[in-house]
Amino acid sequence: MEKILIIDDDEMDLQFMNVLFSSEGYEVVKTADGPQGVDLYKKHSPKFVFLDLGLPSANGMEVLKEIKRFDESAKVVLITGYGSEKVAKNAFQLGALDFIEKRWDVGSMMDRIKSVLNAHDPGKVAG
Repeated sequence: MEKILIIDDDEMDLQFMNVLFSSEGYEVVKTADGPQGVDLYKKHSPKFVFLDLGLPSANGMEVLKEIKRFDESAKVVLITGYGSEKVAKNAFQLGALDFIEKRWDVGSMMDRIKSVLNAHDPGKVAG
């Protein structure tokens, strides 16, 4: 079973993504701590990483840099409630696959996450 790593300090978001990815057949590894997330990436080599930009333990961009330094082919998607065009551009320059803003509209956020998975893991996720 392929793994997905979720690094997010919001417990509700962790639970939501855990249920979503588990229902799609992934094994979920999760943490609220940025440096621990880097360690978990090194230990588990997940298929995808969903990384919150605003972590109290570390800046999400720094966590992205550390993961990409360890594995330049890492598939990292940044998720944040505080997005901007400048931040998104920087994330793409650092190698992020996508930049998804957290929304109250869970359905559209879920559709966006699924489209990222479909684009980079064809056949795995139902449309």
